[in-house]
Amino acid sequence: MTAGNPPLAGIRVVDLSRLLPGAFATLMLAELGADVIKVEDPIAGDPMRHLPPLLDGRGVYDILLNRGKRSFALDLRTSESADVLRRLVATADVVVESFRPSTARRLGVSADQLRSQHPHLIHCAITGYGQTGPYAERAGHDLNYVSLSGVFAADRPSSSTLPRMFIADVGGGAMTAVIGILAALVGRTRGGPGVSLDISMHEAALYWVMLPAARELLDDGARVQGDLPTFGAHASYNVYETGDGKRIALGALERKFWVTFCNAAGRQDLAHRHASDLEDQADLLREMRTLFRSRTRDEWLALLAGADACVTPVNSASEALIDPHIVARCAVQPASGMRVIRPPFLSKEPDLAPAPQLGQHTAEILATI
Repeated sequence: MTAGNPPLAGIRVVDLSRLLPGAFATLMLAELGADVIKVEDPIAGDPMRHLPPLLDGRGVYDILLNRGKRSFALDLRTSESADVLRRLVATADVVVESFRPSTARRLGVSADQLRSQHPHLIHCAITGYGQTGPYAERAGHDLNYVSLSGVFAADRPSSSTLPRMFIADVGGGAMTAVIGILAALVGRTRGGPGVSLDISMHEAALYWVMLPAARELLDDGARVQGDLPTFGAHASYNVYETGDGKRIALGALERKFWVTFCNAAGRQDLAHRHASDLEDQADLLREMRTLFRSRTRDEWLALLAGADACVTPVNSASEALIDPHIVARCAVQPASGMRVIRPPFLSKEPDLAPAPQLGQHTAEILATI
């Protein structure tokens, strides 16, 4: 998909959400060409404006995630805001909010309240636990959702190290919301009505557990045998520390890649052990760890450069941004005093305005509604 003719040009999104999931979702919609109006509290704005890490007192996530949006200052808690919000929503195709269900109703922005006045509207609520059920009014954050859904235990079965990726917020909340919004927009162009999208980050994270929970999902799951050799017990698919304390990932899942690695590493004697039993794999892992500590990471990468063996460095975030393949594909591009990661669904980074100051576009928007 190219950025030359934005697919969502002419679509207006009113973003009532706060913090990361809604902001990430509406950034993607802005990248696709939507006019995103971010409604913020006039006093402090979205808390993400003040959330560390900070640059000159401003949240870095705000700078990154609110590009291409317009900021509209409106205190939803006051009675005077109701008419302004009604007029603003009347111009919108999509509303995104992230309040707990009772709070959304108190502020007059729930799906039932807004869609009763504007039946064409696509209303997307991104919440921790959804609009119904015993947890609906509970507070929570990404750690709670990945823990409760089984994602944390599936990914870290014996560790308390916290994940640094916001799986439920971004993969669950934001991306699931965008999928739902885009599907609803397509449905509406075919004559369908507006819809109410109930996005639960807990359930969206649970969706990711489909594969780790495969046995439990099958009626005959108790009879399922074996497992993929992808969870750390096999030498051919593992991460190894090198002599300089850095790491290399070996993904030689298929025998042909393992044989290629063994030949390139000068260890043809290991080739026959690709699919050996777990007892032998434990011994093989010890041998492999010793082997990889015999060279630095760069020495290993140079040695294996011509080998088609699924070998890659374990990059830090800063290294990943300047990886030669990423540079060649222009996946990281300059934009208004920063670098941004090109959305993977576009071939070119859209020309988005910098993230707005609080209330920067209030007068401009009021003049049009």
